[in-house]
Amino acid sequence: MVKSEPKKRQLKFNTLDEMMADVRSLNEHGYLSHGNWTLGQACGHLANWMRYPLDGYPVAPLPIRMIFWVMKKTVVPGMKRKILAEGFKGGMMTAPESVPAQDELTDQQGVDQLQNVVDRLNAFQGELIPSPLFGEVAKPMQIQISLLHAEHHLGYLEPR
Repeated sequence: MVKSEPKKRQLKFNTLDEMMADVRSLNEHGYLSHGNWTLGQACGHLANWMRYPLDGYPVAPLPIRMIFWVMKKTVVPGMKRKILAEGFKGGMMTAPESVPAQDELTDQQGVDQLQNVVDRLNAFQGELIPSPLFGEVAKPMQIQISLLHAEHHLGYLEPR
């Protein structure tokens, strides 16, 4: 038996404001989740990954850091090009601490957290903290990656 992919919207955000407009609409009008997360969880997760380049990334255990180092030297350039060309795909690993528990954030709290970090990123001047996997990323590229990340997760939430 072949497992079917969950229903997913095809989104294209050009700006963080467009992303936040979709988030606010989902929060105000309701949604059906075709994935595993609520709007609050998705927003909290997106906020965490947008916050890390500003405040610092979680420190992975030593074996994972070693794997990241090898990956940076081998597969990451191709992986980065593929994400930029095709977006994020389901089933990719993420840092467990980046995903809020379902009862940890209400939808409104997640939206508020995401808006807060969007405001911070928009106002940020200077060098971002390098990613443990992707290395140094300029602010415009970080925003582009964040928008692709949001398209992926918010795509599983269908507006009512």
